[in-house]
Amino acid sequence: MELSLRGKVAMVAAASSGLGLATAAELANEGCCLSICGRDKVRLNTAVDRLRDKNTEVIARITDVTDAVDAAAWVTETAKHFGGIDILVTNCGGVPAGPPSSKTPKDFDEAFDQVLLPSINLVTAALPHVRRSRYGRILMIASEAIVRTPAHFSLSGVARAGLVPYCHALVQELSGEPVTINVLAPGAHKTAIHEANRVGDHAAAIRMLEERTPARRLGDPAEFAAVAAFIASARASYVNGTLILIDGGLSASV
Repeated sequence: MELSLRGKVAMVAAASSGLGLATAAELANEGCCLSICGRDKVRLNTAVDRLRDKNTEVIARITDVTDAVDAAAWVTETAKHFGGIDILVTNCGGVPAGPPSSKTPKDFDEAFDQVLLPSINLVTAALPHVRRSRYGRILMIASEAIVRTPAHFSLSGVARAGLVPYCHALVQELSGEPVTINVLAPGAHKTAIHEANRVGDHAAAIRMLEERTPARRLGDPAEFAAVAAFIASARASYVNGTLILIDGGLSASV
């Protein structure tokens, strides 16, 4: 399927590994120019080498997206280098697990800083550029925990859930403009973290999760990335203000 993404400028946050890297790789396959960020220099350089093998232009910056000033600096450098920004994919790390009764108000406050504000930081900084592109796509990666919140994912579910009303408000504000904003909610995928948990104390939990998922397996990061690339494409110009679950059917048990 032709997605008409060749030459588009895409920013992908936290793209040194996991779903961020998979998304960046799929956008590179479709011909996007890429700006990626991460906090680990070694992993970020490795990701750049992998992406450049796809014959696309890639720049990278060590960036802490929880810092609004640092996030804005990455946006500014990207826009200056490429002359604009067409696609923004927000993404960030996780927060500690545990049931809500084990968490303090400070824990929840820190969770908002770690997994909600990074997207707001990036969208705030990038939105003027995305609007000027006349082809705007904003994808915010959250988690299916915002729909189906297991006890031990209480911080993640509560904090990331704020992305949905934020998305809805942005869609209304930008009514009539060629910009779409959507939230992607992935379930468990075969990233390095989950694969490492197949041995040791968490192995039984991973097997149980696979058994409870209608797909009977964890997702492949490339499967998530394919959805992200489609939502970023011209083909998906009428998909706007949605929460898209990519979890093998697990949330269907809600």
